[in-house]
Amino acid sequence: MYRKNIQFILLFLLLIFAGCTLKDNEAGYSYQVPPITQDGWKTSSLAEQSIKLAPIIEMVELIRSGHYSGISSVVLARRGTLVLDEYFGSGERDIIHTTRSASKAITSALIGIAIDQKFIASVDEPLLPFFPEYKGKISHWDETKNEITLAHVLSMTSGVRGNEDAMYPTDDWTQFFLDQPLVNKPGEKFSYATSGVVSLGGVISSSSGLGVSEFTDQYLFGPLDITEYFWPGTSRGLAMTGGGLKLRSRDMAKFGQLYLDKGLWKGKRVISESWIEASTKKHSTSDLYGEDFGYLWRMIDRVIDGRRVRSYESWGNGGQFIMIFPSLELVAVFTGENYGRFPEMEQPFEMIEKYILPAIE
Repeated sequence: MYRKNIQFILLFLLLIFAGCTLKDNEAGYSYQVPPITQDGWKTSSLAEQSIKLAPIIEMVELIRSGHYSGISSVVLARRGTLVLDEYFGSGERDIIHTTRSASKAITSALIGIAIDQKFIASVDEPLLPFFPEYKGKISHWDETKNEITLAHVLSMTSGVRGNEDAMYPTDDWTQFFLDQPLVNKPGEKFSYATSGVVSLGGVISSSSGLGVSEFTDQYLFGPLDITEYFWPGTSRGLAMTGGGLKLRSRDMAKFGQLYLDKGLWKGKRVISESWIEASTKKHSTSDLYGEDFGYLWRMIDRVIDGRRVRSYESWGNGGQFIMIFPSLELVAVFTGENYGRFPEMEQPFEMIEKYILPAIE
């Protein structure tokens, strides 16, 4: 009887200890170096890349506690290595996630590659000749529409009214863009138009003879070893190059690293350095926050601990962000589920400014 009592007490104490350990693990966050997978990323610790651990732990714990809500992933890469790879809620490492309008920057890259490959002469090419099938069929015709160039569409200065909500119920989004009345002369004023970026997919296909997915595989995602992705289709079955491309968060960071390294991935040229420079310099001024706008990239200036930090970023509804900080050799990626919710979808701005950038040494 005595032996059985001792065994019962030991078992009881063991269960209590196991329960306490489980509770501690659930309550606390323990940083781990991102795992090496088959996607080509090198990984290392935050400390090895001169990033303070404490602010990052605090940020992750705030996400886990719900202080920052609707965040599904945060990925950081510094000096070409992945240092943070965290997922929340329904987010998982190998799940592709919508990028919404953050994928516009990828469409910009595809145009740059089409120019590099001589399919397109330059961004100064007029848009309409790529769509001969619409000749004589464009509503609200204005001769000035002949002046719209690829550069105007890339910099959101086509002069075409965006009218986003009215686009989706129509059956031809390129036709929708071409039909819209001009509200400004091309090149004169910023006007956000997703339908214009959809038309760039048609430019890629028309000039190269390849579908957008095939072109992407051959010239961008293939060289980056990106195999898991999904281009949603337009109402006519074309790739929706205006937004919604689904990617893994690590692959979003890979695209950011490609730009940080001026068009190189693992030492191999994917995009010309001249396109990286051209697409990330000011061509217009956004009407959202008044930030500089390049070719579907936004340029942001922040002052952190008295130092000015400039980035170029691509943003998507719900909290999808690809952020590149050249002076810090840093790429930051966020995905989220805060669709149509303000200010929740902009929580990554606070996380960047309060925790991530101050952690960089």
